Amino acid sequence: MFKLSENFSRFLQKQEIRTETAKHLLEVADLIAVPGAEIKQVENTLKHYRIDSIDHIKIESIDLLISYAHYILEDGVITETEAYDFEALKRIFRIREGEFLRYRGLDVREILQKEFLRIYSDAFVDRKEELEKVNLQALFDLSYDQFQDIKKDTVISALLDGAHPRDLDIAVLPKGFRVDLGTR
Repeated sequence: MFKLSENFSRFLQKQEIRTETAKHLLEVADLIAVPGAEIKQVENTLKHYRIDSIDHIKIESIDLLISYAHYILEDGVITETEAYDFEALKRIFRIREGEFLRYRGLDVREILQKEFLRIYSDAFVDRKEELEKVNLQALFDLSYDQFQDIKKDTVISALLDGAHPRDLDIAVLPKGFRVDLGTR
């Protein structure tokens, strides 16, 4: 199986995670946080709770990953290790492309809007923030169009506040938005 970082283990020790996560999912998460854990152990834990497949705890797993996303974004940066952990967890819990938006679209949008406000608030997207946007899109397996649609309002707001499009790391202006680039 995958080797997850200490960061994931620290996340699992947070009081709200310990109290708000279903016991069966918490046992599985604790198990996969241990180096050398095998998928057979996960399957046995699920069987103990009369759960036939990891697919049967999909929504709960997505909720856990949404909580983990909040945790890793507390510092406004997705590290390489955190990105790896998140990808590994998606594979372990068999979360497929589109399922974050399908099952927890409002939560994903809330996370992204918060990050976009931070990224675009100074009307300039630096290299670190460019990479952060790529990581955010990958975190939730969003298509280009989905990602553009979610960030559209924040980009428009930055443009209306006087930001120049070339400073925002955008490929195109949001649909229907026009800007006069005349003298700048």
